[in-house]
Amino acid sequence: MDLDEMFGEGWCVTLAPCPLTETLRLMGVADPVPCPEDPNRAAHLPHLGRDGGAFILAREMPGGWTLTVECESWIGFDDEVLRALAADGRTALSAYRDPDTKTATLAQDGAVLGRLDLSGGYFEGPSGSVDTTHPVVASLTAVGFDASDDCEPTGEADTGEPEGCLILAVRVVTGVTLTAADFDGPWTGGLSLTAV
Repeated sequence: MDLDEMFGEGWCVTLAPCPLTETLRLMGVADPVPCPEDPNRAAHLPHLGRDGGAFILAREMPGGWTLTVECESWIGFDDEVLRALAADGRTALSAYRDPDTKTATLAQDGAVLGRLDLSGGYFEGPSGSVDTTHPVVASLTAVGFDASDDCEPTGEADTGEPEGCLILAVRVVTGVTLTAADFDGPWTGGLSLTAV
């Protein structure tokens, strides 16, 4: 699965344990509509307008999860949005790509837990900035994501491939194994003018 090939060098993928319409509402989409199968085409539909907003697509996934995709926007990666998606004991994950980085942020129970450098397989920030005793973080370090200053992944996290690290992190955190088919339609989406 190559998200850069699918969406270019500007994308955001979010998984939230909320119903589809609630996920879109928390991300600032007031009036979601059915959309074509191709996320890149959907973002340019003339009847949706742009009005300075970001276009977000969503689809339901197994286990009560909602997958969202953004092209050239990163609303799902915003800490405030991610905290809202992860409120009330829930866990959410969002990953983004810009030309310089591929990073994932994890949140649970309304708090951001840390950021994963997907290109390197490690938690960003100085040693001690991530609570390695937290169950979500511990589940990721157990499969090899490094939370030390060494920035050296081991085990399954030592893939050398950012998409491999993303697929692994999503599987560990959500139980969902992302495949390229998950990015086929049908989608529901709309413009996000203001989030949360």
